Amino acid sequence: MARSLEGVSVLVTRPAPQGESLVAAIREAGGAALALPLLEIRELERDASADAVFDRLDGFDIAIFISANAVRVALGRWRARGGAWPAQLMCLAIGSATEQALAREGIAATSAAAAMNSEELLALDVLAKVDGRRIVIFKGAGGRDLLAASLRARGAHVSGCALYRRVAPATPTAELARQLARSGVDTVLISSGEGFTNLLGLLGRDLAGTMAGRITLVVPGERVAQLARTSGFMRLEIAANATDEAMLAALRGLAARKRAESEHT
Repeated sequence: MARSLEGVSVLVTRPAPQGESLVAAIREAGGAALALPLLEIRELERDASADAVFDRLDGFDIAIFISANAVRVALGRWRARGGAWPAQLMCLAIGSATEQALAREGIAATSAAAAMNSEELLALDVLAKVDGRRIVIFKGAGGRDLLAASLRARGAHVSGCALYRRVAPATPTAELARQLARSGVDTVLISSGEGFTNLLGLLGRDLAGTMAGRITLVVPGERVAQLARTSGFMRLEIAANATDEAMLAALRGLAARKRAESEHT
């Protein structure tokens, strides 16, 4: 990957500290990268609902972790209670980062590598027949209800356990504009639909219109791409998913096309 991103200047908007590894990888490949998180992750206060889930964790058949942040908070709270993680509990993860977070805790996720989003997780054989099974979903507050609703429709008893929330950082519009202008940023990496919505809110209508004409957005899949299109952003590079590896692959494709275009002008 040496120098494969030379000539690309990227604004990385992942929440801190998750964006740090991506910034480092872009720079290592010869690109310019700046970090400006568009989401902050804040752990929720403990409440009776979440405590009740941990109290009866031994009674669940399957635990689904939506993100690495869900792993971090859930396992942190479990360690604080003492005792071993239930050995019989089947654990599923969405995304390789979540799988890796579980592995660092000594927990092997079942079929995790096959599922990068809720739709792919629902397509796994282990969730095809869940009638009567007890499932807990460790997640952030809000977000899509597709996973829980689909599992309930299959007959499962589903408990949601919200452990954190995602909030827009207090970044002034002027600071965002300055960062976009700095070092000739021409590409913005968006890791979620919520991050894109926060970007629009920070830009405002006028600045968003200006940016849409000159900035390329790298987005994690068609769903976020469609959000961007409806807001006037047509210069899109669609990554396979939101992992560092997929985002870097999309950036390499973008950089290669830029080099090819410059050679023919």
